Amino acid sequence: MVKLLIYLKHHLSFIWDMIEWVNSFFFGLLYGSRLKHSVVGLDKSMLPDTSYKVLEMSDMPALADFFNEQPQDAFKFFKPHKFDLHSLQKQNRKKAFLMLGWYVNEKLVGYAFLRFFANRQAFRGKIVSPEFQGRGIAKEMGRITTEICRKMKFRLFATISKDNVKSIASSKAVNDIRIVKELEDNYIYVEYLLKNSK
Repeated sequence: MVKLLIYLKHHLSFIWDMIEWVNSFFFGLLYGSRLKHSVVGLDKSMLPDTSYKVLEMSDMPALADFFNEQPQDAFKFFKPHKFDLHSLQKQNRKKAFLMLGWYVNEKLVGYAFLRFFANRQAFRGKIVSPEFQGRGIAKEMGRITTEICRKMKFRLFATISKDNVKSIASSKAVNDIRIVKELEDNYIYVEYLLKNSK
């Protein structure tokens, strides 16, 4: 099933768009209010001079600028959606897609998302500007997204390259990682578990 969804997303985008539309509708119907309650009241960032927030439509131009400023190799392992303004606005409208921005002294330096599915599964992705890496921001992203899923009572998954050493390391700092399946091109399908969970 995972391989099929990945194929549809990258090769038959019109079918993937229909799947997302149907999923977004049912997710909003079943879990929309729970997501709002899960996001409200979360802990503030534990890092000095760092904050995060749920990104709204008015934040999309700044997010588009953030992606335009990233070096090309930043997208080697990060291709969850397109990064132009129109595409970001389209993503932001989806009820089952949560976009989070991380700020250092009010400068947008990182982005994380949770893609929810109505079967109570969620998928995580995150990216931090190179000049702000090594400060624990990716770890904070992992902590916050894990907490949202815990409060939602959703299982948390990702597809990740074995070559993406930094992302794996930041995830292991927050989560226990269970390998669900080996995928093509040296990728693995993993479930992020709460630390010390069985």
